[in-house]
Amino acid sequence: MMGSDILSCKVCTSWKELLLTVSLLICWLLSTTDQLTIESVPPIAVEGENVLLFVHDLPENVQALSWYTGGKPLKRFEITRHVIATNSSVMGPAHSGRETILNNGSLLIKSVTRKDSGYYTLQIRDTTSRRKITRAEFFVQGPVLDFKKHLTRSQIKTEFVPSWIEENDSILLLVYNLPENLQGFVWHKGVFPLDRFKIASHSFLTNSTMLGRSYYDRLTVCNDGSLLLSKVTMEDSGLYSLRTIPVDQISQSAILYLQVNKRRRWASGNPRPASQRRMSKNQLQKLDMCFSSSYITIYYN
Repeated sequence: MMGSDILSCKVCTSWKELLLTVSLLICWLLSTTDQLTIESVPPIAVEGENVLLFVHDLPENVQALSWYTGGKPLKRFEITRHVIATNSSVMGPAHSGRETILNNGSLLIKSVTRKDSGYYTLQIRDTTSRRKITRAEFFVQGPVLDFKKHLTRSQIKTEFVPSWIEENDSILLLVYNLPENLQGFVWHKGVFPLDRFKIASHSFLTNSTMLGRSYYDRLTVCNDGSLLLSKVTMEDSGLYSLRTIPVDQISQSAILYLQVNKRRRWASGNPRPASQRRMSKNQLQKLDMCFSSSYITIYYN
């Protein structure tokens, strides 16, 4: 009997140890898979490109967050501070006018220069006032090697027209300096080149365009890479990325952030100011070129 008691006790102990091991393993897996991380897109940029510091797994209980240049969250290096509940941002001393903070905590930096290279720090504060710090790093280089002349002349530039967008408006995503000798280009909603996020892809070899399912009757694609998106909604807000498909050169990309605002009545019932609706001569010329270009065969996913 004593031997049986000792055996059952040993079995009990071994099961407890096993359960403890499993519990620790589960906790470790949860802590590593849900860990807050930052990804630089792209990690190495060419001067003039836009860089996105993309935040993965932002906790649901985040109350506020701040971005800083450098490796420490010092007040004089603060770029911007964002409050989740009110969706409001305050610019800090280190804000250069080129940074935009998104609702998911990501930071978009436009037209980067070599001086922008280095560390960036994200500090979040949750509902219990606990603070957590995460860092990211990216590098900016000038055109190098044999691609110097090509990249300087053909670096993609993009802009939205008009600059202020409201629901049911039409918007132009204008593209400048699309490189020559391309197989085609692809537009995605977001920054990841996944098929389910594809807006449109164009092939110069067949002069054909394939549209994403939700853009059938709202999208016009131009040979220069520009897009005309009609009847925008609040759901169209977010990041857009353009990627080139080269024949024998380095692929280039551009990232934009579109903010669609609720339609509102302007003072005295007047339409929005003409300054927000007027297109420049250069923009009008690009729009005319888009619609006067050769016919494009459209396919649907």
